[in-house]
Amino acid sequence: MDGSEESTQAVAFAAAEAEADREGQELAVLHACPIPGAWLQKGLPKGSFVEQFMEEEQVVLAETVAGLAGRYPDLVVHKVLATDPPAQALAEAASTAKLLVLGSRGRGGLKRLLLGSTAHAVLAQLACPTIITRIRRVKNSK
Repeated sequence: MDGSEESTQAVAFAAAEAEADREGQELAVLHACPIPGAWLQKGLPKGSFVEQFMEEEQVVLAETVAGLAGRYPDLVVHKVLATDPPAQALAEAASTAKLLVLGSRGRGGLKRLLLGSTAHAVLAQLACPTIITRIRRVKNSK
């Protein structure tokens, strides 16, 4: 998840799937946020930038899973904050998962054939069944 509407929808879908399974499934919500390069940190007090960055990303993760406990009280939810690139972190998580759920923004060349770049990269190295959710936008016709 990355805090976007697409990823929040994917988390909700994954929670519903885990709850529907009824086999005591647990849900790991992964937020991969690579730490910005050292060149961005140059001149900043040691550790302050990375610590603040990670704290802000923890808040994004917590806000994304905040409503799950009320809707799925029996579902165990693990919040995972990774510093690897998103596609790499997701591929690693998928290696031990029963199901991987991704949201797709569909950005890039020809909207990356209707998938986002992270989803596209993950699909190239599938380790488990994978579902990619998309938000259907209704266009206003005038």
